[in-house]
Amino acid sequence: MSYKHNNLLAIRQNYWNDNTSPAVIDEKQFFQHTLIEHGIFQSPSQEDARYFFFNLPSIIIVKGYALGFKNPAVQHMITNFIQDNRQDLMNRQELKIQFRM
Repeated sequence: MSYKHNNLLAIRQNYWNDNTSPAVIDEKQFFQHTLIEHGIFQSPSQEDARYFFFNLPSIIIVKGYALGFKNPAVQHMITNFIQDNRQDLMNRQELKIQFRM
């Protein structure tokens, strides 16, 4: 694993394990609502939202962490990600992130 990967994994874990920040709690509910809205899961659990969050591309994690995941630009990126990976998300498959060089 690369140095950058370790840092992003730590950011994901720290964010997801934060159960005290009202903003983070609200955004976790936002993830669940987004999964319903896009027809990925009918009644997503916290674990479904966690699966989704941990499969988001790094750019969405970094921008969402900086701007908030409910920021319109970040929401647009999330929507594009869902549209591009709809079937894999519905099947709860681990997604491989492709990098553009």
